[in-house]
Amino acid sequence: MALKVNFAVVIYMAVLISICTGVTVNIDNLDDVIEGSETRMICNYSPTTGSTIIIRWSNVTGGASESIATTVVGVSKGVLAAYSAIFSLDPNDDRVLVIANTLRSYSGDYQCNVAIIGGTSGNDDVTLNVIYIDDPVLSFTTPVNEGDLVALSCDVVSNPNAQFTFKMNGSMLQDGGLSTYTFTANRNDQGSYTCEVDNNAGTKATAGQVLNVYFAPEITALEDMEVSRGETVLISFDVEARPAANYDWSSQGATDIDSDPETFRFVASNNIGDVYTVTLNASNEVAARQSSVQVTVVARTTTLITTNAFTTQPDSCGSLSIVNDGKKVDGNMNVEVGDEVSLRCQCGDSDEGFEYEWTLDGDRMSESTLIFTAEKNGHEVVCIGTAGAPEPSSVSINVLVTDKEPNTGDEGGIGTGAIAGIVVGILVMLIILGVVIIIVLKSRDDGPSKSADSAYMDVTWDTKDPNRVNQGKKTAPPSNGTKEAAKQDAYHPYDAPDDRAYSRPSYGSEDYNDRPDDDDYANSMPVTV
Repeated sequence: MALKVNFAVVIYMAVLISICTGVTVNIDNLDDVIEGSETRMICNYSPTTGSTIIIRWSNVTGGASESIATTVVGVSKGVLAAYSAIFSLDPNDDRVLVIANTLRSYSGDYQCNVAIIGGTSGNDDVTLNVIYIDDPVLSFTTPVNEGDLVALSCDVVSNPNAQFTFKMNGSMLQDGGLSTYTFTANRNDQGSYTCEVDNNAGTKATAGQVLNVYFAPEITALEDMEVSRGETVLISFDVEARPAANYDWSSQGATDIDSDPETFRFVASNNIGDVYTVTLNASNEVAARQSSVQVTVVARTTTLITTNAFTTQPDSCGSLSIVNDGKKVDGNMNVEVGDEVSLRCQCGDSDEGFEYEWTLDGDRMSESTLIFTAEKNGHEVVCIGTAGAPEPSSVSINVLVTDKEPNTGDEGGIGTGAIAGIVVGILVMLIILGVVIIIVLKSRDDGPSKSADSAYMDVTWDTKDPNRVNQGKKTAPPSNGTKEAAKQDAYHPYDAPDDRAYSRPSYGSEDYNDRPDDDDYANSMPVTV
């Protein structure tokens, strides 16, 4: 009660004093305040000295005036109890009113009134604008059928108004547009959609939401086909649908014998000309579609026919047999370790016109000709007819493998040691022949050899017959008949009475003949100069 009386007295005194002195008041402008942040309102006034100054804050939103806090400068300050959880006064600055956690509901107009005892009073207003943005909410209808209109709607509470961005699987559809986005659905529009909103308060986005786009079954048509008598026929259509289609098969005269709902298998009759019409009815939540194929039984022998739609098997060709080197193998086949075994499968007398596969020791093989190397423990070979073979449609043999006997050489063959000896002998002969050739070539390069008793083997020209030369004859020294003179005059001038030309004398013999004689002519041989 005392507080109210004192407060009333202060106001009364301020009113009285206001007629004496003028007061100027100005509140600093406020920027937009993001929700959750702090707000500080500052009340500036003058004069700031003199008599006692009283500052009062009020909420004047909508024309009302509701007191919030009062400060007697230098004396006391306080916030009314109703606002104490929201507002506070700065303990170090009497001019400042503080909101620690600003909420969107605090937006409005606020007034600061300043009164000076012994003077007048003044006031100023300020507007608090709190901005914010909430989490957006994306909504649309799903699933939809292909061709339907899709409307994406994004809702958000915000201040100021938000901008909207729609994305599909992370790719931009609309940027900064309105809160709705519409399009005509096709199957490729199925995916995850998000909405992103933003304003000055920030940016937020929704979690991804899946749009399912359904469409009716689409069946790829098949060409009509011909099959052989007794064949097993497998029919399979390519079907695309969303959601997945349900299969319903029907046929005139044929019965589906497999358990796969997406295929139809039956055995054709043995009657040439029989016709089967097989129909697939594929349906889902959108619609149902049908497609048919016609199968006709004909007389023919063909290889296996395979398409994405069906597989047929040709007529039987006879009994199966396994053939090696053109001869049929009956039961067992004998080979040695390491031998290469080559086998073919025949139906009747031919390996054409039907399909088959092999198993070798239980392993499946796809080769037309089975080729393998024989191993010690033997092998089990089976040929399995897969198309056109009669019942039973397989034949098997045992390949018996024995060790190779070592070659002892007793049977007329050449042993390993003999072969090695022959090779070594040939190599030695080649080496000897090479040495001889080298010696002969060396002798040609060096010229004729000189014997011990004839240091030089000279020749003399036959002056009577210029085309002949004395050969292999030891010539005599000069006419003085001495060895010393011969050493001093190795060559005689061409002044002999018979005008013969002497050669360089040879040494090493006591029989000197300084003149050519008849036997010199006898030993001569024709030469070409």
